[in-house]
Amino acid sequence: MKSLLEAAALILSLINGLMLLKYYLTDKPRLQVRPVHPDIYQWWFRLPDGKYKDLPIRKYGFLVYVGISNKGLRKVSLASWRLFINTTMKKVELKPISIPEPKAELSGSGHVKTWPVLGQQGISFKGNTLIDSGTSIAGMAYYVAEFYESELWNPVIRDGKVIGDFVITDAFGNSSRTKIIFRGDSIEKVKTLIENIELIH
Repeated sequence: MKSLLEAAALILSLINGLMLLKYYLTDKPRLQVRPVHPDIYQWWFRLPDGKYKDLPIRKYGFLVYVGISNKGLRKVSLASWRLFINTTMKKVELKPISIPEPKAELSGSGHVKTWPVLGQQGISFKGNTLIDSGTSIAGMAYYVAEFYESELWNPVIRDGKVIGDFVITDAFGNSSRTKIIFRGDSIEKVKTLIENIELIH
């Protein structure tokens, strides 16, 4: 009888441990990041060249629009959102740069559309990075890459496109990523959304 009770206690402990493990694995944030309208908003463009120690600097801007959803059972805040761009030499990590909220007049309507900037409070949006369970946030992010000397450091451009990896990390250290295909466009077009973007560093 004693052996039977010990075996039953062991089985119950195992079942309890498995239930706790299942609860732990499901009761956590699960962030998913995706580009918003990938054929429209993901742009790369040349910025005016700069100088570093009398050497010309080649500058590139990257504007991305992403949506981030939380499919887990716990709310969580974003800790970082970085962009990784391939050059011929190696992959380069870029950090976001603050920009004013992009805005543009809708053709013929007289109305102005404004877009949120990820993690940044503006006139129209709070820039909240806390994502509750079953909800999502969206925003634009802007990055600048600067290269000098060898052109092997230039971004890899194929058919006018640059491919990047957009990586988010939450407050618990979990990360999620998505591929972004940037399409080349003129800085003049980008300036219709963000005035004087060439002056933002």
